[in-house]
Amino acid sequence: MNKITNSQEFEKVIIKLKKKDDSLFDQLTVQMEKAVRIPNIGKPLRYTLKNRRRLHVGSFVLVYEFFNGELKFLDFDHHDKIYKKYK
Repeated sequence: MNKITNSQEFEKVIIKLKKKDDSLFDQLTVQMEKAVRIPNIGKPLRYTLKNRRRLHVGSFVLVYEFFNGELKFLDFDHHDKIYKKYK
C-alpha cells in the first residue's frame, strides 16, 4: 500500500467541488482510485510539470506525482486553466 497525501491546493479544490458538483466529484473519485491502484497509469507531463502525471476527468485534469512509494494529489482544474497555472 502506498502512502497517499494531498496538497493544500488540492484539498481546497475538493471541498469546493463536493459542494458544487457531485457528479464531477464522483468521476474524480473514480480516477483517484485508479491512480492509487496503478500509480503509473496517468500520462507523464513535461516542462514545468516534469515528474508529475495527469488523468483526465471529462474536460478537467487531475495532476499528481508518485515518488518513493508516496502518491500525492497536487491539483485539479479545467484543462485550459491548469497548464497556465504552472507556466
